[in-house]
Amino acid sequence: MKKTLGIIGGMGPEASEVFYLKLTQATKAEKDQDHLNILLWSHADIPDRTASIEAGKTEELWAIMAKDVQMLKDCGCDYLAVPCNTSHVFQDRFNTMMGGHFISMIDEAAACAKTVGTTIGVLGTDGTRMNDLYGKALRRNGCTCVYPDKEDQEGVMHIIYDQIKKGQRGDLSLFLNICSHMKAKGCDAVILACTELSVLKNNYAELSDPWYLDAMDALVKTCVTTCGGIYQGNL
Repeated sequence: MKKTLGIIGGMGPEASEVFYLKLTQATKAEKDQDHLNILLWSHADIPDRTASIEAGKTEELWAIMAKDVQMLKDCGCDYLAVPCNTSHVFQDRFNTMMGGHFISMIDEAAACAKTVGTTIGVLGTDGTRMNDLYGKALRRNGCTCVYPDKEDQEGVMHIIYDQIKKGQRGDLSLFLNICSHMKAKGCDAVILACTELSVLKNNYAELSDPWYLDAMDALVKTCVTTCGGIYQGNL
């Protein structure tokens, strides 16, 4: 029996589009009815997650997201996914509201990471990094978490906010330079821990190497299998 997947998207909208496309492509199907039943709420008005965290306005942000969760529950959604890594600062609250049926992108990505190595780099927003969301999950999986230095973190934020969120393809050379520094730190892989970086990866074939572990791909796999589809992806 298939379950209905609710998605709080719009953070950003292009990332939500890529997530829906990945869900469709990762589901083995011979007809429409083989795909998942999905309700995607692209709530673009949600305040920026990193800015809210930095300003100490997490409770105001949560009040908005909690209404979205309740709306999706009222519409009959059985499971919830939120393709925004920084929003996972609320993952325990999401899970409580969903009665244990929240699919965590961070937990799924960390579980994938431990299959490829023990030293894992994390490239994401300042908000994700400030709360050490991936560090906690990776350590639970026996891995070491490595973050970029200050200059490279500024480069990551530049790609996310000044390029991808503005509809640009993203500076591949800058990203590869950041990743070369992560390799020099001994990383066995890097997690693309922001869905704007998932968009970047989707834009460039050069990033198809499994060394670039897309957290969105990990979320896609679990959403498909949990909600009754047949997964045909590469993880």
